Amino acid sequence: MKQALIGIGSGLGAGLIALGLLFLGPLSPADSTSEELVSSPTAAPQATLNPVPETTEPAEIEPQLIQCSVSTLEDVPEILSLQAQVIDASNGAVLFDRASQTPARSASVMKLFTAAAALETLGPDYRITTRIYVDAEDPGKIYFVGAGDVTLSRAGVNQNSVYAKAPKLIDLASQVTRAASELVITEIVLDSSLYGGASGEYQSVWDQRGLTNGYMSPVSALQVDADRMDPGLKESPRSNDPVSRAGLWLKEALGEVALDAEITKGITPATAVQIASVQSRPISEWIDYMLVVSDNSQAEALARLVSLDVGLDGSFDSLTKAFQIALRGTGLDLSDIVVEDGSGLSKYNQISPALVNDLLLLVDQSFGDFKLIRLGMPVSGTPGSLSYRFDDAVGSITAKTGWIRTGYTLAGFIEAPDETKLIFTIYNLGEVSAANREAMDELVMGFYDCGAALVNR
Repeated sequence: MKQALIGIGSGLGAGLIALGLLFLGPLSPADSTSEELVSSPTAAPQATLNPVPETTEPAEIEPQLIQCSVSTLEDVPEILSLQAQVIDASNGAVLFDRASQTPARSASVMKLFTAAAALETLGPDYRITTRIYVDAEDPGKIYFVGAGDVTLSRAGVNQNSVYAKAPKLIDLASQVTRAASELVITEIVLDSSLYGGASGEYQSVWDQRGLTNGYMSPVSALQVDADRMDPGLKESPRSNDPVSRAGLWLKEALGEVALDAEITKGITPATAVQIASVQSRPISEWIDYMLVVSDNSQAEALARLVSLDVGLDGSFDSLTKAFQIALRGTGLDLSDIVVEDGSGLSKYNQISPALVNDLLLLVDQSFGDFKLIRLGMPVSGTPGSLSYRFDDAVGSITAKTGWIRTGYTLAGFIEAPDETKLIFTIYNLGEVSAANREAMDELVMGFYDCGAALVNR
């Protein structure tokens, strides 16, 4: 009975619970939530298990400049004592440097400074006047006075000297004979007192082969064709006394009126009367020729004229001070230079590669009249001292060449294949031969190939 009641009670309880669920619904919170989802509008999902990552632009990476070294070209045995500097012309940044601040022998790179000093003092339009005077008391005595024009030529009417459109002795001679048609010249006095002495000066340190091989004459204010035996040859034997040869050639040009004239040396008196004169071409034309072919006699004449123009005596010893005075307006630091000559032939000249580059920067910026220096510098593959060099960079290297027995030098501008303009100066110093020049040129071609990527190692 008890079991029966329990069973009835259990059944009754279960029935009541079922009835309650029917009217009230499920009692658990989980079920309540489930119902809300069924009876309410579908909500937009708030998240997913695998969200798609947001996309962002990658940071821009600047391209790295590939470095370019010339160390293998620098380390060859034909590069002796190297001094060099290469800079970017656009900003002056130094790309390559080897002892560039140390003054050393520059060879004919010196002519860049000679040209700059002449342009700053004399000016591009300056002309040199050579004159002949007659003695006031003795009309048979004439004075042939040198003023530094080494281009004065004995070439004939239809002949040319190495100096284009140079003044000629025959013009002086014709003026003399016109001035005094009845004149018979008994004495020709040669006056070279402006500088250089009575017979000319040849530095003891200069190679004597300069005379025999014909690339240098003694320095004197009076000479003809820079004392060349052949006026039409750049390199033609010179003598030990260009003043005397000038007198002989004038006597020859005068012809019969001076057939028996005695040739002497002396000073023109203040009472003498001018009867003839000729003028040189402008100094701008001198500079062009001097730089293109590296004419030593023109360079020495210009250096002496600079010295005189700044108030000094035109001697070898005056040149360092003369150049410092002449170029003081450029801002160049010339305190350490030593200028033994204007041509660069002396091994005792002292100019650092860095200072040369400082001058070339001014040339590149057309400071004053310095654009004329750039126009006169040799260009690779064109007539001049670079005509046979840099065959793989024809027209792209503009530079002043230099050579003495103890070094090769080169200084100028490079238009690199990457369109970078480089300014460079390089000295390869020691007892040199052609192999040392070729090694220096190969190193310069390394600068050319590297351009802006050139590195200092």
